[in-house]
Amino acid sequence: MTQQSLFPEQDLPQRPVYDPQDVAEKLHAYLDKMRAAASWPWKASTVAHYRTAVWPQLLAKLADTEEVEHLRTELEAEAARLDAVQ
Repeated sequence: MTQQSLFPEQDLPQRPVYDPQDVAEKLHAYLDKMRAAASWPWKASTVAHYRTAVWPQLLAKLADTEEVEHLRTELEAEAARLDAVQ
């Protein structure tokens, strides 16, 4: 008699599949909002969360290294501009 698995594979949560186009559009939306702002459009705690968690995680979901570097550079440039306004 074989022992059944306590965690059958069909019951395990599947990792979500991210559409690179959707991820890039989300990052561009952040950039657009930043570019249109004269100062940070979010409170400081939200900015800190975006910088340390959201943007790195979104960038990590993109496979095109050129696109990743371009978006990272753009985010950093806009963040530096907005930081300078503070």
